[in-house]
Amino acid sequence: MGTRVLTVTPGQSAGSAIAESAAALSAGKLVAFATETVYGVGALADSAEAMDRLRELKDRPARPFSVHLGRPSEVSRYVRDVPPQARWLIREAWPGPVTLLLPVGGRLADSRLGPLLGVLVHEDYIGLRCPDHAGTQAILSAVDGPVVAPSANLAGQPPPRNAQEVLASLDGRIDLLVDSGPTRYGKDSTIVRVGPEGWRVVRAGVYDEGAIRRMLRKVVLLVCTGNTCRSPIAEGLARRLLARRLGVPPARLGNSDYEIVSAGVLGAPGLPPTQEAVQAARQRGVDISAHRSRPLTAELIRRADVVFCMTRMHVDEARRLAPEQADKILALWAGGDILDPVGGGQGVYQRTAELIDKALQSRADEGLL
Repeated sequence: MGTRVLTVTPGQSAGSAIAESAAALSAGKLVAFATETVYGVGALADSAEAMDRLRELKDRPARPFSVHLGRPSEVSRYVRDVPPQARWLIREAWPGPVTLLLPVGGRLADSRLGPLLGVLVHEDYIGLRCPDHAGTQAILSAVDGPVVAPSANLAGQPPPRNAQEVLASLDGRIDLLVDSGPTRYGKDSTIVRVGPEGWRVVRAGVYDEGAIRRMLRKVVLLVCTGNTCRSPIAEGLARRLLARRLGVPPARLGNSDYEIVSAGVLGAPGLPPTQEAVQAARQRGVDISAHRSRPLTAELIRRADVVFCMTRMHVDEARRLAPEQADKILALWAGGDILDPVGGGQGVYQRTAELIDKALQSRADEGLL
């Protein structure tokens, strides 16, 4: 018996095809669908029959397949502690042609998935991918359990770029095929492993290693008024925090995955930090004495990946300079303004530096730094 084909044409509602595909997957059937890279064949991970059929098709008796997600946020079902670099790559690349191999720490985040640990995890790592294809995202989101989806071809054959190539390989071997036309890229996703030791490209695909490195290189801009006290302290403390995370000396941070800069909305160029700021930073193990001030510009904002401001007034001014960049301009401290310590004495500077340090750590924990 041949494979049933559902054809979805541009401009046509895909609602019925999505519903039928999701129902078939939920019932333990094999369903092929397009992603932005190649066509995949999906199976419900907790259906033993579906997984047996999929392993036979792919000649992969033991090694797990990557889970495909309908939304990036679903990563939290599988991984409790997503590494910081993975959080940033998810933000930059998902939905998109990147498969992430992430450590699960011995168990899946959603305890209800515990029985699937051996099905989905290999050597304590799970493969996760969020495809950039609206119809496929809708199908995946409509299925309650995890869906794995290797390329829709027999082992050893090239991955299919259209429905005809799927049928040439798998007609009669799978239950349903959603034909939504040729895929955008026609090549595999890039696989990136991210763990405690850092990241590495396991398989180049749509993106090569250089492209992944550019995605992961993050420019952080810290903003205050004159760029002589709060933002230089924040720049120094952020450099220390990120250098510790990456296991490199702060001086080498510019050659790795981060660039940390600061500026002032009313800053004049070339001024040194205040002596109180230098002392407050030094008491927290950071030397900012070589810093020289710079004014905030629209170009600095556009070049940054995230802009952290000390007060709401700074947020408003940065958004006025670059209104199209508003989404990435945030208050550093979610609890309110970090006030200017000028004139308050050394004790005020020290408390300001402490608050900045805590705010940076909090933003880092959120995956924004």
